[in-house]
Amino acid sequence: MHTSPRTHDAVVSGPLIDSITDSSPLQLFDRACRHLLGRGTEFADSVVEKIRAEVPYYADLVLAPPDLRQSVGTGVRHGLEASLDPTRIVGVERYTRELGIRRAQQGRPLDEVLHAFRVAGSEVWGGIISVVERDGLGDSRQLVHVAELVWKSNDRDAVLVADAYRQVAEGVASRHGERVRLVLAALLENRSEPEFTRDAAAILDLPLGGRFAVAAVRATPPYGRAPKTVPEVRGIRILRHTRPQGDVLVAHLGDRPLDVFASGLAAGPGLRIGISPVVQGLDSLSRARDMAELAVRTCRADGDIVRLDSCLPDGLLISRPDLSAELAHQVLRPLYDLEPADRDTLFDTLGIWMENGGSAVQTARHMFCHRNTVLNRLRRIEQITGLALSRPRDLVQLTLALDAHRLLGPAAVLGTPYEGNPLRSA
Repeated sequence: MHTSPRTHDAVVSGPLIDSITDSSPLQLFDRACRHLLGRGTEFADSVVEKIRAEVPYYADLVLAPPDLRQSVGTGVRHGLEASLDPTRIVGVERYTRELGIRRAQQGRPLDEVLHAFRVAGSEVWGGIISVVERDGLGDSRQLVHVAELVWKSNDRDAVLVADAYRQVAEGVASRHGERVRLVLAALLENRSEPEFTRDAAAILDLPLGGRFAVAAVRATPPYGRAPKTVPEVRGIRILRHTRPQGDVLVAHLGDRPLDVFASGLAAGPGLRIGISPVVQGLDSLSRARDMAELAVRTCRADGDIVRLDSCLPDGLLISRPDLSAELAHQVLRPLYDLEPADRDTLFDTLGIWMENGGSAVQTARHMFCHRNTVLNRLRRIEQITGLALSRPRDLVQLTLALDAHRLLGPAAVLGTPYEGNPLRSA
């Protein structure tokens, strides 16, 4: 004989093992099931009340599944009927799985679903004992012979619920993850229609007008590898979008300063990171991504983390490499007629002099030479380029040209054709 109470949210059913040779406990159990069925919805309602009393989640009228009473009633009835007719067991198992699927689709927490499942199972078992004693059906102590098998069957049903729930939850999470990926990609690629942006805010669970920053992570071959995990920065939520060119990190700053986000990033071996300034609103993410891409292109070496707001002139040069290359060519090209060692010395002297605020003394200390040596080198640069370091506009040209040389390399100065430089395409 196959019979067993099954519960999930309040499902009762399932096979008992035919190992009980004495049929009287099973017969008593059957009589009890028939009596409970005869009570109609009254008993199912008591199971619902017990669930609400012991599972706070289900006691909340907002959080509790709206179909709780119906699912409990159906589950109790199916389970008790299956205890009387073994052919109904397959149907009960199907109903059990369907409930797990439904709860997953509704987004109810699995722990709360299983908690309700256990409470319902206990209440049904208590109801069986109670009806035997109250209606004088027999000696309730005989039910101890079926109790273990009943609870084993109930545990198997709990596994059915959990398995069905997890399968659906994984699928829902996967679909949600894909939606998040596509929405984030669209925002970063300049999809900023008001209606789409409002929907995106809901899907990403981000404020429409929040404060954001974007970081571009670039891996340099052959050893650079982007981290597989999203960095964790206290108080800042970070979303990652992976692209062939490198990862893009979108940070919702809230009220935190940009420094906190920047300090939470780490550029390991073979990695460079560029960070945009703070932007306002989800519809500004594409602009922030552009600025982060500019920032990462200004990195001088692997391991650098560069904020664009700290190197805006470099960002200007990188944003128009064709014009930057033309400037470098016009200003610095005559210096390439010198011997390489001599030319490099002049470039180094000019760069260090600029970094030290135009102090020949500090430059000389840094380069381990005499102050007059520094001044002589600077005068040679003026003679060769035709620009005077004492004239502000000439100094700006030299500064920008030297930075363009550093960012774009000698090819820019020599006018070597390269992709993206229409002014040097011949």
